[in-house]
Amino acid sequence: MAEDFIVVSISRLGEGRSVAGVRVDGRGWVRLVGPHQHGALYPHHTVIGERAQPRLLDRLTVEADWPEQAVGQPENRLIEGTRWRLGERPANLEVLEVVRQAVQTGPGLFGDGETRWRAARVTELPPAASLTLVEARHARLVVIEDRELWRKRVRVQFWLGGREWRLPLHDELYRPAMYERPEGSYPVAGLGLRGDRPVLLAVALGKPFQGWCYKSVVSIFQLPYGLERKVSRAMRMASVG
Repeated sequence: MAEDFIVVSISRLGEGRSVAGVRVDGRGWVRLVGPHQHGALYPHHTVIGERAQPRLLDRLTVEADWPEQAVGQPENRLIEGTRWRLGERPANLEVLEVVRQAVQTGPGLFGDGETRWRAARVTELPPAASLTLVEARHARLVVIEDRELWRKRVRVQFWLGGREWRLPLHDELYRPAMYERPEGSYPVAGLGLRGDRPVLLAVALGKPFQGWCYKSVVSIFQLPYGLERKVSRAMRMASVG
């Protein structure tokens, strides 16, 4: 079956990447995985047309008939190896409405305020999507120097559900750029994001690692101004009515 979806996450996965999005028909999430170990995708998997690669808010059609049997990630679908097809770049405002409707308001992430789950808990629960979209308030990116391992770590600090979160950043766009910066805390406005519209985060619950499943931010993005203006106008009219 061809998956018709809007890309809302392109994130690092091992030496490759993970691509995920929201289905246009409103049937929730889809994450595309490759045939290699851990499901990582590589550039030859994700070619659009002759040489293009996916971008956030693309509308794509990809042949991916079979679910990957990954515990806790029922949205995973195995790609068939055919070229990906681009519908629109970016998707039009009407189609992007499905992304806006997927945004969760909290109070927690995946139903609670924890930053990680025990792997046993994931196996005991009924299948549920391991991805969610939230609107981040007061979002900042934090660069930490890990002097024991001689490397940097990047965290996203934000408010949701009345509490502050600080989660690892795995997105493919901003994470590499933050490695060029010294240790410190940076507003997302410094990354080119607009201050006049909401900042959205795609958050993932990862596969088990040393007995735990960790929550992380796998993309940071904003919807087009035209869509936010349309929503604001509709809310004003509803309040007047």
